[in-house]
Amino acid sequence: MTEGHNDQRVVVLGGAGYLGSVLTRQLLEQGYQVQVFDALRFGDDALDGVRAHPNFQLKKGDIRNIAEVTECIPGAYAVIQLASLVGEPACDQDPKDTVDINLIATKAVAEACRYYRVSRFIFASTDSAYGIQEGIMREQSPMYPISLYGKLKVRAEEEILGLAGVGFQPTILRMATIYGLSPRMRFDLVVNVLTLNAVVNERITIFGGAQWRPLVHVADAAAAYVLCLDATLETVGGQVFNVGSNEQNYQIGQIGEEVRSAFPELEVETVPQSPDLRDYYVCFDKITAALGYRVEHSVVDGVREIRRALTDGTIANYRHPRHYNVAKGT
Repeated sequence: MTEGHNDQRVVVLGGAGYLGSVLTRQLLEQGYQVQVFDALRFGDDALDGVRAHPNFQLKKGDIRNIAEVTECIPGAYAVIQLASLVGEPACDQDPKDTVDINLIATKAVAEACRYYRVSRFIFASTDSAYGIQEGIMREQSPMYPISLYGKLKVRAEEEILGLAGVGFQPTILRMATIYGLSPRMRFDLVVNVLTLNAVVNERITIFGGAQWRPLVHVADAAAAYVLCLDATLETVGGQVFNVGSNEQNYQIGQIGEEVRSAFPELEVETVPQSPDLRDYYVCFDKITAALGYRVEHSVVDGVREIRRALTDGTIANYRHPRHYNVAKGT
């Protein structure tokens, strides 16, 4: 464990979530003090392994209550904003909550950080904001989001970057589609759900197949935030980075083949029409050049670790609602 960060407190909004629970552990391993602020919509089981850590704190709260959030902000080294309703189905289920949380509350938190002169503010955005485009998407490429989730991420990016100045130097991380094992496991992400179906049903269904989707393992996604905290503000302040790797730009059909490679007898069905129209190929050169970012996990690595967790009982009930951002059947 690194000891050099013991006086640096990082506030992780949404730190009990799929990405947040992995990031929290990485920050603690690096010696940071970590204060998780989370509404705990899916419970707090994902934090079971860190509760007793001397550098860990948990505050239950809703980021729409700015007074609760600002109890955490003063004196923080950095604030990482992961708290949001994530994914198109969850956002469409309650559009008002989505706007309130993903845009209005997020902007209020950024403004609070600026007021309290917390310079390091890292916002979790999404590569899906690129929408449907041909060519290679870079950070300066136009964005054409097709979902409420994507549209609000774009708006939030604009609002946050518009606040940048002396004493507030935000960083935007546009995440590729995440996969892999997490203490708060999700089975509504493409690699994860395909792996689940391969284990449970011994068959998977690919919808479409030709559309491009960049992927990144959840541990590699979390590592990007740690790198931003360790970098100078001159390097990351006011910057936007795509997070992922050029090698993990996949067509949906190719993802199916990656899953099949771990299940040789797997039956694969392809349905020509896909309900998800997103189609974008993303360049990740900037984060590699600026931060030395490299991914350490492959899709097959993620498939195998999920398969192991399902078969050895680590995940006892894959049907539990906490594994889905929208309850199955709703």
